[in-house]
Amino acid sequence: MRPDRPTPVNRARPFEIDELFLSTTDARGIIRMSNDVFVRISGYTREELVGTAHNVIRHPDMPRAVFRLMWDYLEAERPIAAYVKNMAADGAHYWVMATVMPVDGGYLSVRLKPSSPLFDAAQAIYAELLALEQAIEGDDPSRRKAAIEESGRRLGELLEAAGYEDYDAFMRAALPAEVEHREAMLQARAAESPVADLEPALRDALEASAQTHRFLLRLSESLGDYTASGETLARKSDFVLDLADQVRLFALNAILAADRLRDGAALGAVADLMRARSTAVGPLLEALSGEIVEAGRLLRDVGFRMATAKLQTEMMGVFIHELAAGARQDDVAHQLTLLTHSVEEAVTLVSTALATVDGKLATVRAHAAGLMRELAMLRALEVNGRVESARVPDAQDIQLLFSTIGEQVAEARAELEEFAAIGTRGEEQNRAVEREAQACVASVRAAVAAL
Repeated sequence: MRPDRPTPVNRARPFEIDELFLSTTDARGIIRMSNDVFVRISGYTREELVGTAHNVIRHPDMPRAVFRLMWDYLEAERPIAAYVKNMAADGAHYWVMATVMPVDGGYLSVRLKPSSPLFDAAQAIYAELLALEQAIEGDDPSRRKAAIEESGRRLGELLEAAGYEDYDAFMRAALPAEVEHREAMLQARAAESPVADLEPALRDALEASAQTHRFLLRLSESLGDYTASGETLARKSDFVLDLADQVRLFALNAILAADRLRDGAALGAVADLMRARSTAVGPLLEALSGEIVEAGRLLRDVGFRMATAKLQTEMMGVFIHELAAGARQDDVAHQLTLLTHSVEEAVTLVSTALATVDGKLATVRAHAAGLMRELAMLRALEVNGRVESARVPDAQDIQLLFSTIGEQVAEARAELEEFAAIGTRGEEQNRAVEREAQACVASVRAAVAAL
């Protein structure tokens, strides 16, 4: 029987940073199973939760557009992460960062306590979206769809103003930020749970999940270098796109100025060569910009997958301890199986995606090297232009133009030199990562099967 909807009260439901919620639902969002943390914090009994729609904990302060967005992702069989304000059985509220992913026949959600600076920004955005939805809908439910659509559009605007291309870019930044902030807060109490008192099969399963978690933590540390590379690429993307247009404009101005001079034929020829060379550089710059965008997207995806995999492996440890404490074995075993499949997929995707990122960064370096050669030719033409303009009377304006072009080219070379410093692990190291990932996956699968 569905529990009665409580009246919201202005009180937070406390829980600790180390606690994780887990629930599984069918394709309609009906709760199949929940872990002890979810039961305790929600204030409902397990019997009240199982068989009830997950929106039993929906708080009226949540914008409907966020839930519409979540269902759009899930119905497209894509994982999603979102900040969610929930309501407990007594009307109190509690915030989570929820990750939800499709699994066999439904969805699996792991949720953590949000603590990063992005959480404050999200709350402010939600408040604006809620006010907008309420203003449009008013007391007329027939306007609800219009309210959700307008709220979703406004969410896109607010995220873009905050520097995110779309919601996908935001969540792929927010989830890793929350997981990393949580890990930093937990570092002081990072001692692993005791395993000596567990029976052998449980101890093996716990060690397999812990081994996988340690592997992901090591990968996360190496991902820091990649994240720095991605930030470097993002900063330079606009500069790279603007460069060709700037050089072409300066060269055209030099041609026009040379035409007005009596002895400007040689200067016009040099300027025309510069324009032709800058036109040839244009496609190279556009290709580099495209590679930069794709590399950034891949890096965000790797970070997102890494964060979900770490949460899931930690959740496996929680369930193993619940088994040891005498929890219902059929419930826990089923959830462990779902988690195992999700962890296997996430770990495999992370290891293969990192190799793809390496290939993309190598392509960026190759494009940058080709552009460096083209810029060297432009610099040589610029020097010739300044020499020729010094020989022609009344050519000071053209000389200034060539000097400006030279400054632009020199700045571009300095920018591109940073691309050459972008590091990758190389094929052998990537193969080693893939082998370790496969070993972790096999170990987890075997240990869980033995349970």
